Amino acid sequence: KRQGFAKAAIQANVPIIPVFTQNVREAFRTPKVTRACLRRLYEKTRLPLVPIYGFFPVKFKMFIGDPIYPKKDQTSESLSNEVMNSVGTLIYQHQRLPGNILFALIDRLV
Repeated sequence: KRQGFAKAAIQANVPIIPVFTQNVREAFRTPKVTRACLRRLYEKTRLPLVPIYGFFPVKFKMFIGDPIYPKKDQTSESLSNEVMNSVGTLIYQHQRLPGNILFALIDRLV
């Protein structure tokens, strides 16, 4: 649904460069057990309480995809979908799914 970046790229006629950072999800975690309770608390108070644990020393790697140039008469929706598919391809190629903290820590040592 977010297409503002695509509209801006089309108007400025500049490429969009897809970027993905490996192991970001493994650096921090949120406990799944408390999600329902915190959701109810948020609905009542509008305080975004998010308990996280982690700060795991995992290795981050950035992967930069090929530039995506807006085509003439391309809609922001189609450009946005093209970028989303490109980022999805980067994730599929470079990230273990589902994520694993232990493997991310091992990546740091290797």
